[in-house]
Amino acid sequence: MNNYLHKIIKLKFLTESTILLRVERNDIIFKAGQCFSIAPIGLGINREYSIYSGENDDYLEFIIKIVENGTVTPKFKPLKAGDNVEIAGPYGEFCLDINKLNNTYLFIATGTGIAPFHSFVKTFPDIDYQIIHGIRHNNEKYGSTYYEKGKYIACVSRETSNDFKGRITDYLKTMEIAEDTISYLCGNRAMLIDAYDILREKNIGGNNIITEVFF
Repeated sequence: MNNYLHKIIKLKFLTESTILLRVERNDIIFKAGQCFSIAPIGLGINREYSIYSGENDDYLEFIIKIVENGTVTPKFKPLKAGDNVEIAGPYGEFCLDINKLNNTYLFIATGTGIAPFHSFVKTFPDIDYQIIHGIRHNNEKYGSTYYEKGKYIACVSRETSNDFKGRITDYLKTMEIAEDTISYLCGNRAMLIDAYDILREKNIGGNNIITEVFF
């Protein structure tokens, strides 16, 4: 694990409260799906974020939800290209098994929990996957245009949607899922618990369900 200052290449607001942060890679080696701790310089407190960029990109990229009145995330808002941030990592084992890349994958996320799945697809573009993304509003479909048509479904809970209107668990109940599908779940704890139970009811083995609590 390394701790570096990384120069910001790009900071873009995806919504009023979510930013895309791209920083110089500085020769760091990581696996798709791993996490990093990130903090503004001198704050002394950091937060953990899954990598959003692919293993072969020449930069590190993250999506960060700004928590109103939070201790750390509001400090990212005034930053700009050329500023530095403190980054430690990588760490974590929420990664694809390279010996199972011929399997079918189901990626289930809420909010910015989509990040590791974006990293998976960028790193392994030939895998057979389906992404189910639970969000509140249509403008939270982070990076959705990157995925192949039909590979990304948004479950939008608070607005009418061209995808699915409702919660991610409601959509999961309607799905036909092959029993040998490998499912990765990343998001809030309540979703993980409910989605896990639904998958088990569909005869998906516990060894084929991998979870990561994102917030």
